[in-house]
Amino acid sequence: MSAGTVPNKLAETAEHAVEFAAQNGVDMDEDETADWRRTLADLEAAATFRRTVNLIG
Repeated sequence: MSAGTVPNKLAETAEHAVEFAAQNGVDMDEDETADWRRTLADLEAAATFRRTVNLIG
């Protein structure tokens, strides 16, 4: 697994967790939801950065 794949997989996993919680009525308070969304945004940014680096390099 390449270094670029890891952030992509982590972002995908976080996204699925948020979707699962929303669809299945998992009881998350506002802070937990906000934390998941921040984590997802950070992981997506890392994946985007890695793809950019791969394109340049």
